[in-house]
Parts: sequence; structure tokens; C-alpha cells
Amino acid sequence: MHWLLVAMLYEIHPGDDLFARLAQLAPGDEVVVHSGTYTTPGFFQVTWAGTPSQPIIVRAADGETRPVIMGDPSQNVIDLSGSYFTLRGFEIRGGSHGVRLANADHATLDDLVLHDLGDVGISCNRDGDTCDHVTISRSEIYDTGHAGTGEGMYLGCNDAACSFVDSIVEGNYVHDTGGDQGDGIEVKTGAYGNVVRDNVIVRTKYPAITMYGYAGAQPRNVVERNLVWTTQDNGIQVVGQVVVRNNIVLGAAASGIASKASQAMTPHDLEIVNNTIVGAAGTTCLKSNDWATATGQVVANNALDCEGGTAIDLNGGAPNAIVAANLTVVAAELGDPATAHVYPPSGSPVIDKGDSAHAAADDFNGTARTDGKPDVGAYERTTDTNPGWDPHEGFKTPPAAGAIDAGVTSPDAGGSGAAPGGCCDARGDRTSALFLLAIVVALRRYSS
Repeated sequence: MHWLLVAMLYEIHPGDDLFARLAQLAPGDEVVVHSGTYTTPGFFQVTWAGTPSQPIIVRAADGETRPVIMGDPSQNVIDLSGSYFTLRGFEIRGGSHGVRLANADHATLDDLVLHDLGDVGISCNRDGDTCDHVTISRSEIYDTGHAGTGEGMYLGCNDAACSFVDSIVEGNYVHDTGGDQGDGIEVKTGAYGNVVRDNVIVRTKYPAITMYGYAGAQPRNVVERNLVWTTQDNGIQVVGQVVVRNNIVLGAAASGIASKASQAMTPHDLEIVNNTIVGAAGTTCLKSNDWATATGQVVANNALDCEGGTAIDLNGGAPNAIVAANLTVVAAELGDPATAHVYPPSGSPVIDKGDSAHAAADDFNGTARTDGKPDVGAYERTTDTNPGWDPHEGFKTPPAAGAIDAGVTSPDAGGSGAAPGGCCDARGDRTSALFLLAIVVALRRYSS
């Protein structure tokens, strides 16, 4: 007997049981949620089992006020696992974790606003679970940690007890985190092959971006083109096995970029190149510990302004490191760092003074460094005024080459290719006018 299995489009309005519907989705289903407030029934855990050709999509209705999913303070708002799914366009508030991922792969969390939370905005931190090929994009997270650690994102586990791998965290706005820690984006031990880029992270208690190391031969992580502004700790804190390039770090209360051993992981294979760091008074722009025996370390082409402090402190020595073309500058030579404007003005000493052997292939704007004379710092000066995004609090407009789902390249490759990220919204030949999102024909055989 042949059965026709039809993927469905469900329209949800206030008064409908959104959570019952979300618990009963099949591959290819799409749920469109209209404006209103939808309060969870308390603990809410769901698995969405999409497929590569039939992803599941749960999204806000177009052209309406963002629907609110309201949680119970004693529970996470949504505990979510599965494959090939997208959650898009919601305001999520009032619970402990906003979205807590369990085992999840090829998943996308996009255009969310998460706030008023007891603990973490978005997490993947259950022991034994893996988040693989996940995209977290265009989301705003703030007002976290009312009763917990308060990270904007907590991805992975201490001592690699769970994994966050081959994923992308792009174009998010994380600010005013709370709790007893309050990192912006924390990527834990065991994470590899991830790209954290084009995020704006402002006023965090712990580092804006924290990234540990991993065991074995895996693709390095990449931290690039982020604006980090006013942290109460280090701006970017890493161990090793990561490329840190084209970031702007302003006003960190500790070091702008710091590297040290942690959780049994030691620094090695770390590149810190073409960053612009303006520290708080008396701070250290770039600091390392535990590099005395490290290999594969490169510190090059960084523009450093830590007035009254230290530009580079390689504490304990770094005899194997390559340290090249880093320049100490003053604020006026970068523009106006107080307003996050550090595009080099005419005559800046950073222009054409970089080491081409260790320069990033592009800059904070995604502009290629192609003239053989790279500038020092996060920008490549090509015009009199900044040709890219105007830095400010809020979302960064990503460079064209960094657009979501633009493509896939190795995170270790130079330039701006996307990391392997979650599922996109390609819907094939679905006919929305007929409310048929996809049709799967299955042959089922029954025997008596």
C-alpha cells in the first residue's frame, strides 16, 4: 500500500496550544506563530527530527510584532534537541536558560531576542551531549543571570564533558550580562572547528569571548571581526588552537586579548593577528601565560593602545613564538576609540606597516588585503572614510562574504568563508499557496 505523507504548514494564534503542536512535528513541517504571548506549561522539552531535504521550521509570522515565549523561572524556557531544524524570530524570556540544546545537529537559532533570564541565554551544556553543525545568528541576548552564572551563550562543557563542534556563532548582539560570571560567548573545552564572528558584545562581567582548547588533531576555531566593548574582565580570553583576527577590543578592564592554560589544555597553535586593542588605563593590551614551551604561536600586525599600561606581556617568555609588526599607537592615530571608531585616519602609522607573511586575508569589514602592504590592526584603509559598517551598539552588518549560509570553507583557511553551520531555509519546490511544504511518498508493506 502506498501512503502519501504530506508535510504541513501550521498557523498558530493566541489561544492555540503552541506547545502541543511543537511536540508533534514531522519532517518538513513549518509552524508560523502569530503575535502574542505564549506561556510554557512549565518544563518543556522537545525533539525536532528534520531531515536534510525536509527540515523543520518554527518561525514568527512575517510583518507582525515578535511573538513572546514566556517561561517559568524554575525551568528552562525551551529544552531542544534534534536534527535539521530552525527556530526563528521569537522573544524568549522569563525562564532559566532561554534555549538549552541537548543533542542537536544541523540546527539554526536565528533572529531571537532572549532576556529576563535566571541563567544563560543560549546553551549547549548537558554532559554527554553534542551540538554539531549549529548556527546561532542575528540574536540579541541581555539581562541574564538573575539566579545563575549568566553567560550570554554557554557552549560546551567543562573538561570536554560535552561538545560544541563545527558550528558558527555569527552576527549576534550580546550585552549587559549579569549573574555571578556573565561571559558574553563562552565556548568550552573540547570545542573545535567553530567560527565566532561579526558579533557585537558590550558590557559583560567576564570576558566577552572565552574559548578553551581541545585534544587531538581537529580544525582550529576562529574568532574574527567581532566588536568587544567594555568588559569587566579580559576582552577575549583563549587557550590555544584558535585564530584570533580582525577583532576590535575596546575598554577591557583586564587584558584586551589574553591566553593561558586552562582545564588541562595548554596554549599552542594560536594566531593573534590584525586586531585593534584599546585598553582601559593601565591595562595590558595583549598578555600570555604558559607559552614558554608552546609551539605554533604567532602574534603579528596588532595595533595596541594601552596608555599607562603594557602593549604586550609574554609572561614567562615565548621563545618559539613569532612576534612581528605589532605597533603601539595612541588614540588619535586610530580615530576616535571612545566611540568605537578606529578606522585609520590619513597619516596613521598603522598604514602599510604590517607583515605580509602573517597578515589576515581580509579585515574587519571583509575588505581584502591585496596590495602586498597590509595595514596593522583590524582595518585595511582603502578610502578616506570607513567603507563598511559604522561601529555602534547593536547588530553589526556582516560583510557580504560573511553572510549566513554564504558557503562552507575550513575555519583554518584565510579569509571569511563560513564555518559549517546549521540548516538553511531552502524549501525546494514547496507550494505555499497550497500549504504543501513538501511531499514524501513512502511505500509501506504490510503482511498478514
